Amino acid sequence: MAHEQLALPSRQNTTPLPRPSLHGRGAVTLDSLSVRFAGGGREAVALANVDLAIAPGEFVAILGPSGCGKSTLLNVIAGFERPSAGRVLVDGGPVSTPGPDRPVVFQQHSLFPWMSALDNVAFGLRMAGQASTRARERARHYLGLVGLGDFHHRYPHELSGGMQQRVGLARALAVEPTILLMDEPFGALDAQTRVLMQEQLLRLWERWRHTVVFVTHDIDEAVFLADRIVVLGLLPNIVRGAFDVALSRPRSRGARASAAYQSLYNALFDLIRQESQKTFGTTDTVTAP
Repeated sequence: MAHEQLALPSRQNTTPLPRPSLHGRGAVTLDSLSVRFAGGGREAVALANVDLAIAPGEFVAILGPSGCGKSTLLNVIAGFERPSAGRVLVDGGPVSTPGPDRPVVFQQHSLFPWMSALDNVAFGLRMAGQASTRARERARHYLGLVGLGDFHHRYPHELSGGMQQRVGLARALAVEPTILLMDEPFGALDAQTRVLMQEQLLRLWERWRHTVVFVTHDIDEAVFLADRIVVLGLLPNIVRGAFDVALSRPRSRGARASAAYQSLYNALFDLIRQESQKTFGTTDTVTAP
């Protein structure tokens, strides 16, 4: 396995292809969205009457305790799950199936083990009808953007966990989506690599301003990355609050030391703790670290 590479890509590796223009696309609307699952003679409510509007280019984090429906919400936007009630719209049109405009980056990489990093990134482009030469050219470009230009020939088992996630991110970006869906994409990484991936994701997002919907359990990650944080609660699984993140961009690690950061972190900690206590049946008070 290769060691994690910490250096960011140089400027000359990030400019061979023109920057995509999103032209104000990427709006997401959840209108009275409910999702229920039936099994064993019982019905489980995954989401209940969720209303949410996400603006084009907005970075929204979905935060909440385990079991509150965060991944289900993402899967409905992706087109993997169908609503039981309500609807999901992307740029005014209903979502019924998955599409290349809404790729998902998962917690565990979904790379093909028999393909090199280059071919993994090129795969989606080839499925979309691009010629092999052009697809590989674009794949090489996007691997350069995530700092893996020198690792294009490596196979997944030859890459570290952080590198594997970067290949997955490059594959998602290569199709030039309007919306990037991310489901705990850095949750399995060590703490240092996780911070580096957060910083790199922000740099890439600042370059294109795709709409990003980012599911996480991590309050620190949500505050550092997002423009807005939507908190889902338990029993019933509904939106408990939406918080604007009043931190300037571009962001650096120093943002975590600001009073605005600490105030928002503490408010989110208290709210999520209240929701989590519902499953434990406790009411004790703990101060945020």
